[in-house]
Amino acid sequence: MPITNAFKIAELIRHMSYNSTDDVIEITKGTTDLNRIKGDATYTATTEVALDTFAHASFRAARYIVAMSEGSNFHSTEIMIVHDGSAVTLTQYGTLKDTTLATFDADISGDNVRLLVTPASSNSTVVKFQGTLIDA
Repeated sequence: MPITNAFKIAELIRHMSYNSTDDVIEITKGTTDLNRIKGDATYTATTEVALDTFAHASFRAARYIVAMSEGSNFHSTEIMIVHDGSAVTLTQYGTLKDTTLATFDADISGDNVRLLVTPASSNSTVVKFQGTLIDA
């Protein structure tokens, strides 16, 4: 039996509820978005590494929110990347920090755009990010 749109809507409503205490709509089903990305890593060296990569033929731009910590030190920033297939432009903004924990760059390597991070210390630096890729 084919699944109708009415059935799909009924299933969606069945998994939604309103939380009046926090004034939010809650859902019990997971959601996916193929263009959403996230990751984390811990670095113990001051060498440049690729924090994230994506296929330049599939995506034209990316936006990242990056949060870092080293002991009690913190550093958070937002990064935008756009490319033309051969060169990458990066801008960083909205930076909040008590000390600089890393620097960022971007390049194209083979078929991929890479977001590069260089930790400022060889102490254990935790880097977490969430991002959105924009189709080419």
